[in-house]
Amino acid sequence: MAASSGRMLAKILVPLVLVGVFAFGFWRSVHSARSEPYTLSRATQRSWRLTIEMGTRPNDPILLLEPPSDMNRELFDQVFKRSMESMQAPELPGIPLVLAGELERAGSERISPDALLAMARNAGLEAAPPAPRCVGHRRLPEPNERAQAFFAIFDSQAFDTFRWNLATRLGPAFDAGFVTPAMFIGLVQAQANHFLPLHADPKKDCVAPLTVAAGT
Repeated sequence: MAASSGRMLAKILVPLVLVGVFAFGFWRSVHSARSEPYTLSRATQRSWRLTIEMGTRPNDPILLLEPPSDMNRELFDQVFKRSMESMQAPELPGIPLVLAGELERAGSERISPDALLAMARNAGLEAAPPAPRCVGHRRLPEPNERAQAFFAIFDSQAFDTFRWNLATRLGPAFDAGFVTPAMFIGLVQAQANHFLPLHADPKKDCVAPLTVAAGT
């Protein structure tokens, strides 16, 4: 009887163990694939372009730093293939430099769009492309957990210089650290405005490194 019970238990446990091993291996492979570096081609490392946007809602960009068009396509394609989420590209691809709401709080009448553009150029934002750091991901809280955003986080000394110079000019009502250099890649059941202001934290938001391919 004991031997028969042991054989019966083994017949039950072995399949369960195999299923567990398979599930763990599948989870690890998926996790590994998602955390592998995203790669930009060397062709994307061209100059970025500053554009003035006439945003009216508080979270609308007033000044935007637009990347080369092929960068958006490369990142969107890679994120879509890994996430398999039905997503859409942002209407305004680029790094928001100043939002309408923060400029309004600081006194929008104190600086013109042309003056903002000149300050951004003087800070060097068009002189060298931001350095890619990682791809980030966020979900909106309940009840909108299905809404998601994928974005690229960059390092940019010129971005920091511009924001600090603007804070010096506009005074304490303007927070230089209110936004960080990040660009939306794809949105799931949401608009970019839902996630702005985007103060990206690489320690919390990054899901995979973002690198530039070697070679020419």
